[in-house]
Amino acid sequence: MSSSSSTKNTNLNEARKKNIELFGSAPSFRSSRHDNKRSRGSSSSGGEQKRKCGGLSTLEEEMAANHQNMMNNPYGRCPNVSLRYEKLDRIGEGTYGVVYRARDKQTKDIVALKRCLPHHESSDGFPLTTLREITMLRELNAAGGNKRGIVQLKDVAVSSSRSGVFLVFEYCEHDLANLIDSHYTTHKCSPFVESQVKRLSIQLLSALSFLHSRFVLHRDIKLSNLLYNHKGELRLADFGLCRRMGRRIQRDDRPKCCVVDDDDDDEMRARGCMKHARRTSPTEMLTPNVVSLWYRPPELLLGAEAYDEGVDNWAAGCVIAELLKGVPLIKGKNELDQLRIMWDVLGVPKMEQWPSLKEMPSIKNGSISIPQQKAYVSSTASSYSSLPSQFRNLSSSGLGLLTNLLQYNPSTRWKSKEALESPYFHEMPMPINQTLMPTFPTRHGK
Repeated sequence: MSSSSSTKNTNLNEARKKNIELFGSAPSFRSSRHDNKRSRGSSSSGGEQKRKCGGLSTLEEEMAANHQNMMNNPYGRCPNVSLRYEKLDRIGEGTYGVVYRARDKQTKDIVALKRCLPHHESSDGFPLTTLREITMLRELNAAGGNKRGIVQLKDVAVSSSRSGVFLVFEYCEHDLANLIDSHYTTHKCSPFVESQVKRLSIQLLSALSFLHSRFVLHRDIKLSNLLYNHKGELRLADFGLCRRMGRRIQRDDRPKCCVVDDDDDDEMRARGCMKHARRTSPTEMLTPNVVSLWYRPPELLLGAEAYDEGVDNWAAGCVIAELLKGVPLIKGKNELDQLRIMWDVLGVPKMEQWPSLKEMPSIKNGSISIPQQKAYVSSTASSYSSLPSQFRNLSSSGLGLLTNLLQYNPSTRWKSKEALESPYFHEMPMPINQTLMPTFPTRHGK
């Protein structure tokens, strides 16, 4: 048997095992395997969603064969969503699904139901971003992630026709984006005072530290993916873009870890994606077009194909700055504008501070040039950061926290664990006790 055939069979077996673990048997989802065209993913996941996963077409045939048996099996692990849950109201819609507030008819608990949008399914019928999110969240929750700020995946449900997949999450009353936007519109400031921002920052950094310790990148840290409940707890949500890291050996300041393909074997996963992570070539690396624009680090804006947890930590720095200001720190209209504003706010990057800057694809191919004079970017750009002038009431240790999370060079950028040790969190005003965090009116019923 050839190596490629063996690999395909292994992928098929692992995919089949994963679906049985999730659904009790192989469920059937709407099949479009006779359609050779793959729908294009969103701009944030681009080429990832178009790549083929070996064996899934064969797996879809097996799913279809078991369709009627699964529907008639009262002991299937996935409940019927309409029989188990009562939808109360629609509370939001994102790139990957529509979210409802619902009541569990058995426990009477209020939950959040996320229905995966059908246009994000693969051509083999199964929503791959959903499979990734389910698998990752179950692993993280089993490892105690809910206590470290990871949203709890309570259940997976399906529609009567088995064509719709619903993820059942713990219910959180707010997301930070809506909270801050609505408050800033009226009051022109953040709804949180500094002691409260410190508590939220600690929760965010703790969640990231937990993820990164398990070699997982979130890759979409932003306010709308940070949920907030009436207990003052922050929950990191939306794992549709998450990926695993594998170690790469580098001789310079480039990332020592890179993102690896989800199809790597279980042994690699069990070892933290370290020993068995394959060395991927640039053409096999994932798209740099991840992380929402306002929270995207410079290495991704410049086309880096290998990156590490620094992408999450940069985004965390942007989030903490936004919690303090009430508005985004770097709010560009497009990638070039994002870079220009970044240089205005943080200063122009220097080669001696970031040696591999010259190796960034957009710099190397000449599509973007690093300005040598202030007028090249704007009338305000310089080689010095303007953070002190934007945060006049912030202590030197607070500025140090932002500065170190927003380092241009990913290798010198603070990791989340380092940020948690910042003196900023041990000086007045001290982080408020979580039980004293504010509550806010909700637009939805109780």
